Amino acid sequence: MIRLEDVSKRYPNGTAALQDVDLAIDQGDFAFLVGASGAGKSTLIRLLIREDLPTTGRVVVDDKDVAQLRHSQIPQLRRLVGVVFQDFKLLPTKTVTENIAFALLVTGHGGQIVREETERVLALVGLTHRSTHFPRELSGGEQQRVAIARALVNRPRVLIADEPTGNLDPVTSWEIIKLLTRVQELGTTLVMATHNAEIVNALRRRVIHLDHGAVVRDEREGLYAA
Repeated sequence: MIRLEDVSKRYPNGTAALQDVDLAIDQGDFAFLVGASGAGKSTLIRLLIREDLPTTGRVVVDDKDVAQLRHSQIPQLRRLVGVVFQDFKLLPTKTVTENIAFALLVTGHGGQIVREETERVLALVGLTHRSTHFPRELSGGEQQRVAIARALVNRPRVLIADEPTGNLDPVTSWEIIKLLTRVQELGTTLVMATHNAEIVNALRRRVIHLDHGAVVRDEREGLYAA
């Protein structure tokens, strides 16, 4: 589903964010992306959704070289790859339902499809009863659930979660992790960037460890000492 082939990323100031990364993530996998701040996790994520381009090498998602996509094809990639961020990025003047529906409206959907798909993901994340509330009326955990629902409403094949529990307390963090695990078990490929060693070590899933832009460890059922 995802392949990085000898990928390096060097910024104009000379910073090497990624170095000679070779990586393959199969459809349905659950992979943790770990490493200290500045290790290259965020750069790798930006490459996957074509917010940035590699300096050398190829980034392939669903058998498509993302650097070769025409501008008109980028929205299709971003429907294929949903993203959840640490800071939620909800629209403050829109309700829960409107925040989720917006992700469909901007991709050209309307009418009954928007209603049905919005209701589907609201039920999946357990927030049907909060559908008319605004983000300011929700807890942090509820806001992250809305963000997950918004990322899932286009039925992506890949979900990237970038530090999704970074702003949450431990109990709420585990609720979000259980939800993400359920999403992966339904067939979605999940890549989760995190600093949280407790979560990584409890779940014992695949661990891809970046250090100074290089993959230094990639193992199934891995552990992480932050």
